[in-house]
Amino acid sequence: MSKTAGYLKEAWTRQQFELAYPLLPAGTAAAVWFGGKPLAAVGEGGAELSAGAPAVLSFDLRLEGEVLGTVLLRPPPGAAAAAAAWGDLLVHGLQGVIEAQYARHSVAQETLESYREMALLQRAVSELNHSLKPVTVAASLLKEFQGHKGATDFGAVFLRNADDGSYSALGAFGAAAEAACAALVQSRLFAAMDGQPQGDIVNDLAQSPLWAGEVAEFQSLLWLPLSVPGESLGLLVLAARRPEGFAAADLKRAQTLVSVASSALRNAQLYAAEQAMFQSFVRVIATAIDAKSPYTAGHCRRVPEIALMLAEKAHQAEHGPFAGFTLDDDERNALEIAAMLHDCGKVVTPEWVVDKSTKLESINNRLGLVALRFELLRRDALIGYYRAKAEGRPDAGQDYQNRLRQLDEDFALLETCNTGGEFVSPEHVERIRRIAATRWRTAGGEEFPLLDENEVYNLSVQRGTLNPEERKIIEDHVVHTIKMLSQIPFPRSLRNVTEYAGGHHERIDGRGYPRGLKREQLSIPARIMAIADIFEALTAPDRPYRKAGTLSWAIGVMHRMKQEGHIDGDLFDLFLSEGVYLAYAREHLADSQVDPVDVTPYLDSRESSSNLA
Repeated sequence: MSKTAGYLKEAWTRQQFELAYPLLPAGTAAAVWFGGKPLAAVGEGGAELSAGAPAVLSFDLRLEGEVLGTVLLRPPPGAAAAAAAWGDLLVHGLQGVIEAQYARHSVAQETLESYREMALLQRAVSELNHSLKPVTVAASLLKEFQGHKGATDFGAVFLRNADDGSYSALGAFGAAAEAACAALVQSRLFAAMDGQPQGDIVNDLAQSPLWAGEVAEFQSLLWLPLSVPGESLGLLVLAARRPEGFAAADLKRAQTLVSVASSALRNAQLYAAEQAMFQSFVRVIATAIDAKSPYTAGHCRRVPEIALMLAEKAHQAEHGPFAGFTLDDDERNALEIAAMLHDCGKVVTPEWVVDKSTKLESINNRLGLVALRFELLRRDALIGYYRAKAEGRPDAGQDYQNRLRQLDEDFALLETCNTGGEFVSPEHVERIRRIAATRWRTAGGEEFPLLDENEVYNLSVQRGTLNPEERKIIEDHVVHTIKMLSQIPFPRSLRNVTEYAGGHHERIDGRGYPRGLKREQLSIPARIMAIADIFEALTAPDRPYRKAGTLSWAIGVMHRMKQEGHIDGDLFDLFLSEGVYLAYAREHLADSQVDPVDVTPYLDSRESSSNLA
C-alpha cells in the first residue's frame, strides 16, 4: 500500500471534495479513505464515518482488482438515491486519477529499471572489452549472473577446442562447480547444444528426453553459444535448482552480454595468440644468440630465470628498501623478454671475439705458429751444437742444453700469458719484448722476429684475453642491443624492455657502459638484470677463458663487486638472504659447483653500495 498511497494527494482530494460538496443533498456527510488513512472529510460527522455503519454508503477505489481505498457517504433520510449517483460520479473521477497516476509511476519505474539495466550492461560491456585474457573474459561474464536477481545457482563458460571440437570449462561458479561441469559436458543435452546457432531455456529439465539427471540439483537451464562470424568459440550455461528458473527477460539480457563477451573472447584469444607468437619469436632470437657461440649456449635462457626469481623476492618484500616495489604481470613479462634479449646485439659481434679463449686466438690460434717458430729455433740450436762439436769446442753440449732450457722457459711464459688467467706485470711485458726480438729463419734463409707487434700487443694484455679494441667490440654489443630493441614498436606494457635489457652492464657508481648511468638513473629491474647476468656468467660451465666457478667463489666475487660499487648492494643482500643463489644453483649447477657457502659475512648492510651516488 505504501507504494500506491501517493496516487491520491491529500490536499488535492480535500479541495475536490469541498468543491463538490454543495452538489450533495443538504446534510450529507462524506469521507475518503485511501492507503489506510483518511484523506478528506466534509459535512457534520464526516470524519467519523466508517464502512458498514448504518445508513453509510460505501464505494470502493480499485487498481487492477485490488481495493486501495473507499468513498463513504451518509445522506439524510430520503436522499440515498441522489447521494448514490453522486458517489458513483465521484468514484469514477477518483478512479481515473488513480489509474493515471499508476500509469505514470509505471512508466517512470520501467524507465528507471531500463536505465539501471543499461548502466549495468554498460559496466559489463566495458569490463568485458577491457579483458585481454580468455579466463578474465569468462570471469567477467559469469560475474554478471552470479548473485543477479533470479538467483542463478550455477554458471559456466565452456571453451571449444577448434582442432578437435572438445569443450573445457574456462570458468564456473556454484556448489561443486568442477564436478558439475564435468558431468554436464558428458550429457546428451550438452552434445545437442554444440553447434546450435541459437540458445534456449529449458525450464523443465526432468521432462527433457536428452537429460538423464547428470547433475541432480539442476531443474532448469539457460544456454547460449559464444560465437563470432564463421566460428564457434564456446558455450555459456546457467542453471537453477528450481523449475521455471528462467524467463524470457533473462534470456534477452544474457544474449546482450554474450554478444559482447563473444567479441571480447575472440579478441582475447587473438591477443594471446599474438603474445605467444611474440614470445616464440623472442625465444628464437635468444636461441640464435646462444647458438652463435658454444661457450655462451644457454646464457639467454638462464639469465631470465635468475632475474625473475630475484624480482619476485623484491616484489614480496614487506619491509626494507623494496617494500614499495611491485611487479605486475606486464612488468614480469617485460623483464623476462628483456632478459632473453639482453645480448641480442651479439649477433653482429664476430665469433672469434666472442669465443676468444686465449690472447693469440683470432680466426685461428696463433700460439701454434709461435710454437712452430720455437721448433725452428730448437732446430737451429741443434745445428749449432753439431757445428760447435765438429769444431772441437768443449762447451758445445752445455751451451746447447742451456739454449734449449731458455727456449722452454720463454715458451712457457708465452703460453702462460696467452691463457689470460694471470695478471701480466710490467716485468712480464719487458720479457715478452726481449723474447720477441729473437730472430728465426725460414727455409729460404729469411729472418723474422720471433713475435710480431700484434702478437706482442695481445700477449701484453694485463687481464683476460681481449685487447682494448676487442673489449670495445664486446662492449658495443650493448649499444647494438639498445639500437635493435629501440626499433621494435613495443606495446605500452613492454615499453621498458629496452631500458631493462640495455642496463645489464651499467654500474651503480656510474662507471659502467654504454651510458655510464648511476644507481638513481637505473630502475630496479635494470639493476636486477646486472646481478642475474653476472651470476650466470660466473657460474656458467661453458666459458672459454676459465672453468666453471663454484658457488662460494662466485658469491665472493660478487661481494667484492658490491663493495666496489659495481652492483646494487641491497639487491645483492636480497639475492643472498632469500636464497635465490641457492635455488638457482640446485636447479642448474653441477654438484661439484654447489659447495657450502656462509653468506652471513656478506650481508653487512654497512657495506651496501646502495648509498653510492
